[in-house]
Amino acid sequence: MIPLVSALIAFLLVSLAEWLHVRRIRVAQRLAFGPVGARPWTRLVPLLRAVSLAAVVWGLATLLLMKTAAGDHQKSDKDREATRLVFVADLSPSMYLTDAGPEGKLTRHDRMQEVVEGILQRVSGNLRFGVIGFYTDSLPVVMEARDPELVRNVFNGLPLTYAMPLGKTDLGTAVNLTLDQVAAFPEGSTRLVIFSDGDSVDLVPIHARPKSVKEVIVLGVGNPTKGTYIDGHQSRQEADTLALVASSLKGSYQDVNTKHLATEALGDLVVPLAPLRKGLTLAQLAVLAMVLGALIHACVPVAQEFFGSEWKVRVKVDERRAGRAQTA
Repeated sequence: MIPLVSALIAFLLVSLAEWLHVRRIRVAQRLAFGPVGARPWTRLVPLLRAVSLAAVVWGLATLLLMKTAAGDHQKSDKDREATRLVFVADLSPSMYLTDAGPEGKLTRHDRMQEVVEGILQRVSGNLRFGVIGFYTDSLPVVMEARDPELVRNVFNGLPLTYAMPLGKTDLGTAVNLTLDQVAAFPEGSTRLVIFSDGDSVDLVPIHARPKSVKEVIVLGVGNPTKGTYIDGHQSRQEADTLALVASSLKGSYQDVNTKHLATEALGDLVVPLAPLRKGLTLAQLAVLAMVLGALIHACVPVAQEFFGSEWKVRVKVDERRAGRAQTA
């Protein structure tokens, strides 16, 4: 309503000014336009000026209100508590076995990297990212990161395995340590995405999910049916172990060895794109109104000068004086 009221006020004020101006110049009409008077179209000049200036005022007021509203919206987004998306990555030696992917030609770690990239490409909003790596221990690598490139850097060959002591993979202990590391976050602010092949020593009891964790998704990589020999045993994706971890945390388990995580599983982390809109947006209409209004207002005096009247003032020059001037 504010832009429309502002435009209406501008229209009324300019119309009043133009009416007073027409009254003042009416007595000098013949001096300005000659005996033939002004052309009929010039009667529209007051209306054109009023409408053009009203259009400029409407466009300017609309853009100012939209800018103010956008600033308030961004401020409210910042004030709202951020959602933590924490990736928990298995970095054990078995994750570098080659039996993953649709054709079984990727290492489990490479397949994990592909799935992480697929998730990062779909999530958006007020997010803070974290990465926790585990093998014989559980260590936070990146926490409270705003830039997803930091997450990509961790999964793109960062040799974190060497930062941990050698030994057997203890999935249960790693999960419990991870829960302790995110327990201090605000209630319901954290989503855990756990990647593993499930190749581990016997699981210790899993702690209860802290209030900070809203959802847990356990994702399995590696061939779930055919094992690969490593460290004296056949290693494959242990679906039963991963499903037990997920159920202990009241979460869900999915095999992403050949398929990516479904978008539906990401829930409100995926912000849908606005549907394509036909025609001009309100901001585009405001800019168009300002441009056309300013253009019309600027062109009216030029049009009056060249096309306002058929009568033109001509100065007669004495031909003899003109001849003498040319001779001299």
